[in-house]
Amino acid sequence: MFCHIIHLAVHAEREPFQHASFRRRKIGVADTNGLKAKLMRPCAYLRGKRGVIYRLRISILHSHDDSRININLADENATLALAQRLAARLKPGMVIYLHGDLGAGKTTLVRGVLNALGYASRVKSPTYTLVEPYQVAGLDLRHFDLYRLHDEEEWETAGFRDEFNGRNIFFIEWPGKARGLIPQADVEIAFEILAQGREIEIHANTEMGRQCLEQL
Repeated sequence: MFCHIIHLAVHAEREPFQHASFRRRKIGVADTNGLKAKLMRPCAYLRGKRGVIYRLRISILHSHDDSRININLADENATLALAQRLAARLKPGMVIYLHGDLGAGKTTLVRGVLNALGYASRVKSPTYTLVEPYQVAGLDLRHFDLYRLHDEEEWETAGFRDEFNGRNIFFIEWPGKARGLIPQADVEIAFEILAQGREIEIHANTEMGRQCLEQL
């Protein structure tokens, strides 16, 4: 395994970033994988009150099979920076599981993804509604929080099964509550609360998920 450090300075327009591959091939400079400039505008959350741009440091540790990475996030701003990178790599039909204790940062990550895509309204936690739908940047997203899901009957009565149509993108918190009812995740993100910051592990289960990790 190896670790590379990404310094990410966020601006209102596209900025290049350094990317190092697993086998230590030559490091190149690439664009943010085609993320449109208009999707980068909702990044005020990464600026201080006086317009100071945070320079974020993300440590990424890749596994040998290239289907798992570990990332250390120092604070909420680092989580939002990761969300911005993830937003650029979403594809219709993608299913993402979010694991972690209450307050670990799962909803913060989803909010950051939506903001990066251009969603300017308030992002509500679906703790009581179980799901919040969003349409942004030509994508249909569904944010599930299944912590309060009681049983399979509630799932079926709510018609949630119909949401999995191959086009919607899903972020699902507490997926274990709906085991056997929801599709396999393309990507699973597990949050661990540390004394300072968060440690997250991102695991790919499908080819779509592996492509996402390779470009992250």
